[in-house]
Amino acid sequence: MKRKLLWLGAIGAVAALAYAQTVIVRGAIGYGLAGAQDAERPNAQFRFVAKQVVFNNQSHTGGSFEIEVRGENALTVVHLPNVNRLEVDAANGVAVFSGRGWIAQRTRQGVRRTQGIVTVRVADNREADSTEGDPDTIAVAFRTAPDAEPAFTYRGVVWRGDIRVFEETRSR
Repeated sequence: MKRKLLWLGAIGAVAALAYAQTVIVRGAIGYGLAGAQDAERPNAQFRFVAKQVVFNNQSHTGGSFEIEVRGENALTVVHLPNVNRLEVDAANGVAVFSGRGWIAQRTRQGVRRTQGIVTVRVADNREADSTEGDPDTIAVAFRTAPDAEPAFTYRGVVWRGDIRVFEETRSR
């Protein structure tokens, strides 16, 4: 009876180890107002989430991004509905993500909307609501083709809001 109990315990331990798997979640999330560091006020509003889940040797990436930039003579909206590429350097607080999206530029002459590729680089330089250290940054590039020069770029620091870059490992 003891022998059967020991074997049952050993089989249970092996089954538990086989079932225990690691899940890695990495990505970036952010929202807020951005602008040039020396400007009087922010000129852009943004929100995004980009995540990658790695589980059981499979990877799933998703998320979305949108920024609205007010220029002197135009309102520009860059929209990325589905993030399909994500690189995260959580140790340095940097994430780069991209995918197919569109840009809409509204001027006095009307609205022009163009399909293309959106690439976003964000840096999480300090904790939310902290004023110490460099502010979080956001950079956006829109291209009409993968090899084309950017048709639109934006760089700014976060005035209000937060960017968070993360990587978490969980075991089940």
